[in-house]
Amino acid sequence: MGRSLRLPYFGIDRDGTKGGVTLAAASGARECLNTYFTEQQTPGLRLGLRCDRVLAHCRSRYQEIALYETETYGRLLTLDDAVMTTEGDEFVYHEMLVHPALVMCPEPARVLVVGGGDGGAVREVLRHQAVRQVVLAELDEQVVQLSRTFLPSIAGCMGDPRVQVRIGDGLEYLAAAEDGSFDVILVDSPDPVGPAAGLFGAAFYQQAARVLAPEGVLAAQTESPFLHGDLIAGVQKALRRSFQHVGLYWAVIPTYPGAMWTFSIARQVPLQRTVERGGDLCLRYWSPEIHRAAFVLPPFVAALAKGDGCSDG
Repeated sequence: MGRSLRLPYFGIDRDGTKGGVTLAAASGARECLNTYFTEQQTPGLRLGLRCDRVLAHCRSRYQEIALYETETYGRLLTLDDAVMTTEGDEFVYHEMLVHPALVMCPEPARVLVVGGGDGGAVREVLRHQAVRQVVLAELDEQVVQLSRTFLPSIAGCMGDPRVQVRIGDGLEYLAAAEDGSFDVILVDSPDPVGPAAGLFGAAFYQQAARVLAPEGVLAAQTESPFLHGDLIAGVQKALRRSFQHVGLYWAVIPTYPGAMWTFSIARQVPLQRTVERGGDLCLRYWSPEIHRAAFVLPPFVAALAKGDGCSDG
């Protein structure tokens, strides 16, 4: 890349003053010892991660992309200064997005991942022997390329012959897909702003219901109940317009706003909150026992699952 770029705001340096760091966005990593990447998660909440190196930094057609080496969570991918994934805790998010849906589906041969250019969801999908085809519909080609270069533990399965990468708008891809052409749809989207906002709406879920097979499953990340309660309630209501059975489950992801993170799941036949399949996957977070426990919701989250909104924190 070779250009000097102004990196995102870094929080506190060695002497305690606030400031920025200017580094060359060249092919090699650049040290930024004792500086913090800071995400302003809400007006009153920040996450700070101490960084050792900047691995890559550029602006694509759609967003600012940066990769860092952090002290606590390993490599970090950010989009527009928001944490997307880290090597340290990504397994929780990706396992919990993918495996509840795939173990519910009797034959998850055809899987569509909308978003998820880092490749983590694709990696988890490919753990299931029944999978014959995975389509990754990702808007930003540079996210895919940089993830394959700098996050091989996450994106290393993208070259599998069962994987087809389709660069473009996920909504448009879904609208053009044939009825019943997928067994599982996974919505691995960033926060509901900009191009990703449509992935949280009723029109998208209506198309997903059309494209899914009769026993198919949709799963989507739906943010934190502490900070995005109204969004969760709205998604649950929107899903019920197109699906007969809708549920909510949760996991703990330390680097995401609020740490407690929800996933919405839907299909036309009953959800399986207790499963026996999948115990042989030998994962780090998901298990049949965790699957059952994840659907047990605290009362304030259960109210959101019923579509009762609350004020965001």
